[in-house]
Amino acid sequence: MKQSNKTLKFSDVKVLGSYGEMYHNLEVYPHSLRKLSKDVKKNDVTAIAIAALLLSKLIVPNAVLIPIPQSSGKACYTLELANTIKIIRHDCEVIDILSGKTREKLYDIKKTQSSVKRMNLGLKVRENANCKDTLLSRGNVFLIDNVVNTGLTFIQARRALKAYADVEPILLAISATHNWFN
Repeated sequence: MKQSNKTLKFSDVKVLGSYGEMYHNLEVYPHSLRKLSKDVKKNDVTAIAIAALLLSKLIVPNAVLIPIPQSSGKACYTLELANTIKIIRHDCEVIDILSGKTREKLYDIKKTQSSVKRMNLGLKVRENANCKDTLLSRGNVFLIDNVVNTGLTFIQARRALKAYADVEPILLAISATHNWFN
């Protein structure tokens, strides 16, 4: 089934749980997924290791992990998260091929605008990318982010990937806000 580049369905996303909820195993992580998401965003090594361990259980063998760029236009903490999943799994590949334009953080933009849905994040596959064969042969492509809220970042990253290679990536995130679940 072909999917629209403008919509996001539950089947497109794998998350550990809702943004404000506690992780279901308090012995593994005794805080909310919101805190884990924020700590990963701060590049906290412990949080990245915990998130990677938990997320590594949600992906299929031989997956391709593509980190989504942050507001800097580069993948920073998402790249660390993807690389840590690769260390845990041993059977996946990390391909850092997406870039975006430098912009204000979406969280800050949402405070001043009623909607960010029409915003262009400038996400694209880098011109020097040379991994089309890997993406097509492996088939299981996951875009890595810390939180899904409106789905804007994923939709634009998916659009960029589909223009490069005909793949249907799944978003792999630590948590989803209540906006997403409602």
